[in-house]
This record gives sequence, structure tokens and C-alpha cells, in this order.
Amino acid sequence: MKKIGVITVLLVAVIVLAVFSLKKISGRGGATSAEPTPIPARPIEESIKERPFVSLLPTTDGHWVTLEVKNLPKGTSGIEYDLIYLAEVEESKIERGVTTGGQPIELNGAVEYTKKMLFGSASCTTGVCKYKYDENVTEGTLMIKVIGAQTVKYETAYRLQRGEEAKTDGFSTGDGNFRLTAASLPAKTLYLTTSTIGVPVPLPAEVTAKSVPYGVFPSIAGKAEVTFKTDLAEATIYAYNGRSWQKLSTTVSNGEAVAAASSASIFILTQ
Repeated sequence: MKKIGVITVLLVAVIVLAVFSLKKISGRGGATSAEPTPIPARPIEESIKERPFVSLLPTTDGHWVTLEVKNLPKGTSGIEYDLIYLAEVEESKIERGVTTGGQPIELNGAVEYTKKMLFGSASCTTGVCKYKYDENVTEGTLMIKVIGAQTVKYETAYRLQRGEEAKTDGFSTGDGNFRLTAASLPAKTLYLTTSTIGVPVPLPAEVTAKSVPYGVFPSIAGKAEVTFKTDLAEATIYAYNGRSWQKLSTTVSNGEAVAAASSASIFILTQ
């Protein structure tokens, strides 16, 4: 019994010392590896002008995608990203990705960033690369962290779909908030749908953003129908055609805002 009592006392002493040591470490000054303090989420109406514009353009074979980040806020020193995707391997879906690994890319004063990324792996020797492509990539997520005086993280989902899918289910990110349908797109052409986080150019001064913007890449040629889920009684969809915003004739009913669009790539719900 005495032996058990001695062991118990020793264990208590070890725990107390461990807690004391942790308190001392946490109280020291100097650098810390803790994540930046999260910035409270702000309504899209307030933050739309400060958000970066992000696009993902797939190659026709679906093996590569080009990430473009533009309109970065003044004072941005770097960015981080994680591009996660689901690939088909031996008839199973597995998660893979392209990432900065938590290490910021220094922008050195640049307000844009472009990177062509591979859905797969590469082996490069003496300047020659051999690629192994991941097949049937259909969806994923993108995280962008903008680092400056404050650090802000944005996340969005994306989907890769063929033109023939626009005739039936329509193009979407899968979040249930946006859908584009079109009957005349090339059946086998590959399109990527995602939230662009921000807008390429400012919205008209008289309108207020009521949704995050969505993009379909490459741009839709021809006629399409765009639908936003909404609880607003009145709303207007705007489309960006690569040069300017166009106000679309919009009908709101049964929790949806619907408009016909032509030759555009970016869409947003406004009021």
C-alpha cells in the first residue's frame, strides 16, 4: 500500500510540473506559430469591393487548370492556396491536391498571381518532364489565403462538367445557390464552375451585391439561363461579358431569381 501511495504522489508531481512548464512556455515573448486571429465574416454587401477576383480555367483535356488571382487588396504581401480535387484511381475516388504547403508565395508588390496546375504528378530530369495524369477529375475545393496587414481566408467549391450536362442538370458548384443551363453548348467541351470570390471590375454604383459572384470558364458562347436561390422579393442578376456588366431581365418567384443570359462568364445577384 505504501508503494502504491508513493507512486501516486510521484504521478501527481509530474502532472503539476508539466502544467507549470506549459504555462511558462505560453507566457514567453517572441515569435509564435499560432494562426493569425480570424477576421469576422462580413456580409457580401460590405466586402465585395475588397475581395480578390479568382478564376480557374481548365485545359480542353482536363489535365491542367490555370489559377488566376487578381484585384488583390493594397498591401498584400503574399498568398497561400490549397487546390483539392477528387480523382478516379482504380474505380475509386481519392482526394489529391496542389498546395503551397502553408508557405506564403511572396508577391513583391504584384497585384496579380497566375499558376498553371496539374491534375496529376510530374517527373522532371534534365529539363524534360514526364506527366502522369489523374483521370476523371470532376470536382474539388479551393482555399485562398490573402496575407497583408490582415490575413483573410476564402474558400469555394468547383465542378468540371461537359457541355452536354448544361442541357439537363445544368452547371453548378453543388452548393445549391447557382445554376446555369444551356441547350447549345458543344457537348464534349469542358467547363469549370466556381465562385470567383470577388468581381473582375466594380459593379454599377446603383446596385448592391446580394450573393457571391459565380463564374463559368471558359466563357459561355450563346444563350443560357441563370438561376440564383434567394429569399428576396425583388432582385436583379448582372452578367459580365469580359468588358462590362450587363443588367439582365430577372424574374423572382418561388425562392429563385431567373434570367436569360448570352455570351457571359461571371454572374451575381444584386438589388
